[in-house]
Amino acid sequence: MTTSASAAVAHYAQRCIASVTGLVPVTSCAFYQVDAQLRPRHYLLHDMPGQVHQHYLSHYQQCDPLHPARFGHGTSVMPMGEAVAQGTLRQSRYGRFMARHGMADVVELFVRRGGRVVAGFSLIRGEELGAFGSAELATLQQLHGLLELAASGNLPLQLAAAVADTAVRLTQREREVALLLRDGACNKTIARLLDLGLPTVKTHLQHLYRKFGVNNRTELASRLFLDLAHGMEMAS
Repeated sequence: MTTSASAAVAHYAQRCIASVTGLVPVTSCAFYQVDAQLRPRHYLLHDMPGQVHQHYLSHYQQCDPLHPARFGHGTSVMPMGEAVAQGTLRQSRYGRFMARHGMADVVELFVRRGGRVVAGFSLIRGEELGAFGSAELATLQQLHGLLELAASGNLPLQLAAAVADTAVRLTQREREVALLLRDGACNKTIARLLDLGLPTVKTHLQHLYRKFGVNNRTELASRLFLDLAHGMEMAS
């Protein structure tokens, strides 16, 4: 995927998030692309703490009732309450994750091209907003068609691998810092999760700026959105 294609995907995600959240209130949300194995990749977070997202990725993604691998065909708008019974959810491992972070409800919007899921939006309601109502779910059903229509000109059918000779080579620690930064973690959170000092985190960020040819954190996050899964090799 070229840089211009990556920018188109990011623009698509940001516009869709603005449209959806403008009509249906949410506490936070996330956009992600989906690879050929139905694995979520390349998250863009909206009002979601990076620490919460990293906790999800590290410990709960595979048991997520709304994981795209469970919905490769069929349903495109899936409320948590339809994916799993409420009583069962409360007693489940994933239900405990939601309760720990004050999540009252989640709805997943799956975007398809060529018959398969290529992207998704996770819409999260905190306890202050409560569960999604039937009228709001109906609005999301109507919006979904527009999201897929817009996707036809902005989302690739599959995530492309980067050319090997242009890959960015990172150390293990640089990759860990990059993963956390891409998923929205601030320097203090990165330092705590990796057991590093703040000066060390800043040094790693400077190395990442140089290797990716960017000047600041915002530019680096934009590059990582495209490159982290496919365009980086581990330095020996």
